[in-house]
Amino acid sequence: MEEEIPPKNRNRIPHSQTNLSLRQENRGLKAFLRQKKWELDFFVKTGKALTAALEFKSVLRVILSAARRLVRCEDWSLLLIDEPVQSLHYVLSKGDTIHVLKKISYMMGEGPAGEAAQKGLPIIIPDFSKQKTYDAKQFYPHLQVKSVLCFPILCKKQVVGVIQLVNGARRPAFSQYDLSLLEMLADQAGPAIERSDIYRKMSDLVTTDDLTHLYNLRYLDRVLEVEMKRSRRYKSLLSLIFIDLDFFKQVNDTHGHLMGSQVLVEMARILIDSLRAVDVIVRYGGDEFVVLLPNTNLKTARQVAERVRTAIREHKFLEKEGVSWQITASFGIASYPEHANNRRDLIHLADRAMYESKTRGRDMVSVASK
Repeated sequence: MEEEIPPKNRNRIPHSQTNLSLRQENRGLKAFLRQKKWELDFFVKTGKALTAALEFKSVLRVILSAARRLVRCEDWSLLLIDEPVQSLHYVLSKGDTIHVLKKISYMMGEGPAGEAAQKGLPIIIPDFSKQKTYDAKQFYPHLQVKSVLCFPILCKKQVVGVIQLVNGARRPAFSQYDLSLLEMLADQAGPAIERSDIYRKMSDLVTTDDLTHLYNLRYLDRVLEVEMKRSRRYKSLLSLIFIDLDFFKQVNDTHGHLMGSQVLVEMARILIDSLRAVDVIVRYGGDEFVVLLPNTNLKTARQVAERVRTAIREHKFLEKEGVSWQITASFGIASYPEHANNRRDLIHLADRAMYESKTRGRDMVSVASK
């Protein structure tokens, strides 16, 4: 006859099972605490990195680097919104793919990143093959897309960009836990972006002209010294064009200073459209402009000046204002080392050559005397 278990012991869990359960619970708690400590340390370090980064691009790099460490994935990128046209453009990405991606842009609401930007909400696509909304070749031409997470970055409650993570390494690919981590990162990112944007604007004010948004005289002094050192080092040529509008005072006297300012803005656009991206365009002061042509000999500089002179003469200024005013300009050119061996003399000789064009009848190009 079996011995009957006393009533008070019938529901008792064996001692060995109790210990196992406690050990498992203890391990789970320790793992949880380790994870929380890692998160705390991570966000403290990220916060310090964001505080130390003042330049806009540096802040973006810190944010993207933090995002890809928080959420493991195959590919990552950061897109920013171009406010005037309300479109998204790639600014940072993994490896060399940025050269391909920089040619791609999305309108707000277009693609996963565009949708995240438009709604201001994260988008998770755990299995891209099961969705029919987005074309993989259109939005991810650089890789085989399997899963996508797009997380908007906000600054002053406005979406400024989107972090895009592709092909998550975990299973499931992306989770609500990943979103919670990115949300904490976004809370740190917003103020850092705002601060760096202010810093960027302050830096721009130091080196750019308020009216035309061209570089100013302060920047010219800085860049000319650098370019002359580079020319000396590599034994290359450097040319400088001095430009002054002819009879500009008549615009102000006839139509007022606001119209005169608009002429200068249009003049800046002509110069930008007529010159290379490597050329440095400066508003020297008033209606005077300077163009620095790196690695350019005197003959080529003269051809450039003639092209710009023609573009100015043929342009109808203030056409949108119903005036259609025509203006010409006088040009002076000096080259390094042919005419001068320091930046002050180079500017002075180009300026003097410009005045020679004025005395000879205006609307022409003159070269500095050797």
